Amino acid sequence: LTFYIAFEATLIPTLLIITRWGNQKERLTAGLYFLFYTLSASLPLLIALIVIQTRFNSLSTYIIPLSNLTLLSNTSWSETMWWVACFLAFLIKMPLYIFHLWLPKAHVEAPIAGSMVLAAILLKLGGYGMIRMSSLFIPLTKDLAIPFMIIAMWGMIVSSSICLRQTDLKSMIAYSSINHMNLVVAGIFSMTPWAWSGALAMMIAHGLVSSG
Repeated sequence: LTFYIAFEATLIPTLLIITRWGNQKERLTAGLYFLFYTLSASLPLLIALIVIQTRFNSLSTYIIPLSNLTLLSNTSWSETMWWVACFLAFLIKMPLYIFHLWLPKAHVEAPIAGSMVLAAILLKLGGYGMIRMSSLFIPLTKDLAIPFMIIAMWGMIVSSSICLRQTDLKSMIAYSSINHMNLVVAGIFSMTPWAWSGALAMMIAHGLVSSG
């Protein structure tokens, strides 16, 4: 629960940076996109965490898989919706392609310092959350992750093509961030140690490159 509070608290300073220190007229629109995309996925995540707390009497990612792993391995409709609720907030924060519309606007309208924080730190919170949640839903993730991996790979191709057409440097960085983060999504959902190591290395490298 502390992670959820800290995860959502990042919305406040980022929103202030975009709306108060941005130089363009569209900064309020970009701030609203960022706000509503993030909040729309936050409520399902909170409900899912409450359900986990009620079912397991714990939110520890170390205790839950050892105590009641069988309850997280069903592929019924309710378990599928539970899985989507847990991952949706992180997929939007990454962002996964089709949930990415807030990022180019926020990136372009934010000041230079805001763009550096947005690309180097904020996007990585989604990757960290996905890794922690994937450790809870290992059987379920293996069954449900394939469509999201396909979307991520398609998003890499499309965002790379869009980068070739960009004349604004900040917009190009935004779409290249979408490209890199979709590769991270595909790596995390591969559910292998090598893929997770590669996703972690990609997040660190992207943070250094995009903020430089």
